[in-house]
Amino acid sequence: MTSFKIVKDSKILLSEIKKLKLKKKIIGFVPTLGGLHKGHFDLIDLAKKKSDIVVVSIFLNPLQFNSKNDFIKYPSNLNYDKRKINKKKVNILYLPSIKEVFPTKRIKIIKASSKSKKLCGKFRKGHFDGVVTVLKSLFEQVSPNIAFFGEKDFQQNLIIKDLISKYKLKIKVNIIPTVRENNGLAFSSRNFLLDKKQKKIAPFLFKTIKEISFKAKKDLKQLNNLKLKGKKELINLGFNKIDYLEVYNENNLLKKDMKKNNLRVFVAAYLGKTRLIDNYKS
Repeated sequence: MTSFKIVKDSKILLSEIKKLKLKKKIIGFVPTLGGLHKGHFDLIDLAKKKSDIVVVSIFLNPLQFNSKNDFIKYPSNLNYDKRKINKKKVNILYLPSIKEVFPTKRIKIIKASSKSKKLCGKFRKGHFDGVVTVLKSLFEQVSPNIAFFGEKDFQQNLIIKDLISKYKLKIKVNIIPTVRENNGLAFSSRNFLLDKKQKKIAPFLFKTIKEISFKAKKDLKQLNNLKLKGKKELINLGFNKIDYLEVYNENNLLKKDMKKNNLRVFVAAYLGKTRLIDNYKS
């Protein structure tokens, strides 16, 4: 027997949430694509501390994938995810179909904020438009007081905050630090796609940006040299391609007014066909 409610209908969900809000319950929301890992479970743990009712959604959003192949290969395992969510004693698991999330035949795509034009947005055209389009729909259906996200998706979090501000949604965003394996590798659903050799190489992504962060704080003038050296090191270590290795002011993703206390290093790199992202601020 499951101790949580599984809801697939948005109207049923909204009705349930309205009843809970009449009882002054604080609704916490953890949206996911599935393929749950420790990072997701830590988000759920925080949601349980900060909320009275925790809603987790699993919806593999086709709008945020740049290729059908990437979408098909996404490592999801619904039965595993359900078991884990049950153990976490989540209140509601929302499992909508695409017709529930987007009830009209023509999906109205929302444009993500200007922060989407660089880093991942530069290499994944339309990705963040897909993210904010589905999140706006989910936010309306779940009607949370608080939404929980991980710091690994730093750029995405800034864009989500812009979405909430643009539509004047009464949602507080809570972000947890990136959850890492003992070797420093950030937990990600895509880690399941790595083979044994790639898993040994992957932790160098974090080690490299961590080193750049420490050195950059000592001397901001060395930024360009540090980035070039970092890219070469990653290729030499076995990464196949570097989409970007950049340093920005974390408040606005600009190089303007970049100081030691707001400097954050961002990276996206491929191991085989698997794309890994990370960021770090020392």
